[in-house]
Amino acid sequence: MTQDSGQGQPPGRPTVADFTDAVRFAVRAPSIHNTQPWRWELAGGVLSLRADRSRQLAVADPDGRAVLLSCGGALSLAVLRLAAAGWVTEVARLPEPGDRDLLARVRVTGRQPPEPVTVARAAAAERRRTERRPFRPDPLPAEVLDRLAAAAADDAGVYGFVVEQADQRLDLAVVMSWADKVESTDPAYRAELARWVGQQAETAGEGVPASAVPHVEPGRPRHTDVPVRDFEAGTRGAQELAGEVDEQPAYLVLLSRGDGPEQRLRAGEAYLRVSVEAERLGLASSAMTQALDLPAVRERARTLMAWADHPQMILRVGYPPTTSAPVESTPRRPLSAVLTVHDEPTDQPGP
Repeated sequence: MTQDSGQGQPPGRPTVADFTDAVRFAVRAPSIHNTQPWRWELAGGVLSLRADRSRQLAVADPDGRAVLLSCGGALSLAVLRLAAAGWVTEVARLPEPGDRDLLARVRVTGRQPPEPVTVARAAAAERRRTERRPFRPDPLPAEVLDRLAAAAADDAGVYGFVVEQADQRLDLAVVMSWADKVESTDPAYRAELARWVGQQAETAGEGVPASAVPHVEPGRPRHTDVPVRDFEAGTRGAQELAGEVDEQPAYLVLLSRGDGPEQRLRAGEAYLRVSVEAERLGLASSAMTQALDLPAVRERARTLMAWADHPQMILRVGYPPTTSAPVESTPRRPLSAVLTVHDEPTDQPGP
């Protein structure tokens, strides 16, 4: 990567303020139930990302897969913010095998003018929200689906697969329904969901507030071909739906060649790239993880869908609902709770 100062770019090294800005942007990343399971540390000019296992969901995330996916999304946003500001970075993922919670180190190696597409992606990432309401029923063009799948791909074996065939969508609906039943009939799951979804999120800076949960009237089920997670199992939603919509969104599955910690971390990065690209295209998106939460259910989904590789995330993507009410941003914890600055940035060897 180019490491000169770049025309029109101020010389020098990033300051604490530059890294703080990157972390402030990074914590906008979505996470399962908005648990925000990350910690950041700045020391010697190196920004480190750590998993916060105290925020791992014991029931919905027993093997910590969602923690890694969530942290991967935050990592993607931190790097994007620095790039949009003209900083060139190097990322070392899982740099210390003996420290499983140290997920990445980010080091700035130089300056260069940001590409316009990078600036546009950063702007889209700032606008991006999780859309839990029904999408408009209009199908997405094939070229749009191709762009979303391309955004998912990396050189480490993560890629996107669009569920297009009718029998595949039916199989996906079956496994989602089964996963919903497994989770929703588990009292421990319902208690955990109630802990993270509800009015307390407004003041705690975490969790999913009732204002972000669509309310479905009893006896009037949501018209969608693949079931979405029922957050009203934890609280009554305050987000009213505008009429009945027969939504048929696109379903994009993120798969990885392997299923180790790095692949899961990278899948989280891919999730952010896809959702940001969707925002750039004027689309809405949200994650559907219930079929992948539990290891046994995840393996059954993989078998039923005949996926040779490992499913890490399922996204629903479509045209946003026709409504004047924008999606509200879910709360975030204060930066002081997630970022520790040990000293000023200095010249240090690579991560």
